[in-house]
Amino acid sequence: MFGLGWAGVFLPGLPTTIFWILAALAFLRVNRRMYERLITHPRFGAAIRLFVEERKISRRGKIISISAMLLGASVGVLAVPLLWVKLLVAVAALGGSAWVAVLPSPPRQARLVELKSNRSNPS
Repeated sequence: MFGLGWAGVFLPGLPTTIFWILAALAFLRVNRRMYERLITHPRFGAAIRLFVEERKISRRGKIISISAMLLGASVGVLAVPLLWVKLLVAVAALGGSAWVAVLPSPPRQARLVELKSNRSNPS
């Protein structure tokens, strides 16, 4: 899972954070040191920790996630000739988008405090 997430850093269309979230969940059970490395990653660590520990996604993360799902599904629907596959892709994207949309977001004030603490304590 971690390797797929790492590939997603360089390959457009391949997600990074969701694979790292899955890797973090696995590491949480078997390798605490690797879990700590993931949640302290400078770019993705805060989002991974927020989802794994609190089951929340930031508003910005929701916007990016839903937009990427709908864009990817649109490309898939246009590229695939079979109607049943188009429907499957559309339903999966809409279902995933709805699930992301209903997940709670942290309060805006908490996010500002987190940003300020990250600036004052660079890792």
